Amino acid sequence: MDAPAQRLMPIHASWQCDLSDDSLTWSDGVYDLFGLERGAPVRREDIVAMYSAESREELRRLREGAIAECGSFTFEAKIRRPDGQLRWMRVTADVVVEDGVARYLYGTKIDVTDEIIGAAVAA
Repeated sequence: MDAPAQRLMPIHASWQCDLSDDSLTWSDGVYDLFGLERGAPVRREDIVAMYSAESREELRRLREGAIAECGSFTFEAKIRRPDGQLRWMRVTADVVVEDGVARYLYGTKIDVTDEIIGAAVAA
């Protein structure tokens, strides 16, 4: 695939959070989206700190509800990468339930920065 075509493809990546200790498991695409070295250790509290204040609050609210209700959610979040770049992503999450208790959250993160910026410019 040529470079221009690659730039048009959004980063689409999978993630999982073990609710017993909040440990994260990411595919390479999540590291790329957050601008972090692939395979580097990540702590949930450090990653959540990269979210804008509004996105962080929305994540907290949706996550708590999904865990309590063994449900799912989708939302768009704004993050600031370590290099200072702002990115938008669409986060989906579902819950793995064992014996009636939420054990894991898992889902996808899709880079939608161009979509969000394009919509703002067109408006």
